[in-house]
Amino acid sequence: MICEMCGKSVTFCKKVTIEGVQLEVCSECAKFGIEAKKPAEKEAPAPKPLIEQRLEFREKRGKPRDVLSNLEREEIVEDFAARIRNARSKKGMSQKDLAMKINERLTVLSKIESGDMRPDDKMVGKLEKELGIKLKEKFVDTQVAKGMGTSALTLADLIKMQKD
Repeated sequence: MICEMCGKSVTFCKKVTIEGVQLEVCSECAKFGIEAKKPAEKEAPAPKPLIEQRLEFREKRGKPRDVLSNLEREEIVEDFAARIRNARSKKGMSQKDLAMKINERLTVLSKIESGDMRPDDKMVGKLEKELGIKLKEKFVDTQVAKGMGTSALTLADLIKMQKD
């Protein structure tokens, strides 16, 4: 082996930290640094006893779920095609210019603007950022809300969901 500090050919090198750099050096050059410590091997944790595993599973299973969390989600607006087309024309861009700016194909953009294709989340993000528009809005699933015990979603239910 060759000492990385003096270049001497030796049979054994030590790992030493000198000036913040870890080097493999001969025993003579090792005095100029601090010997690097070997990382301690971590032992794998022992498996938990079966009873403890079952108790943890029961605790997870027993936690109540928030049924209101699934009521509200973001979805793309129905008039997304018109919003994209209007925002693009207000900025004075052609479809080709916009397609180049967001790094998408012209055919994909024209299908989205005509309403033949719904953009995925990644495309929605690109379009919102480039055009400065909002294409997603919060949507409340009234069918699930009806099953909550009331016949219909009330204004109080909406206010409660807004606070949570």
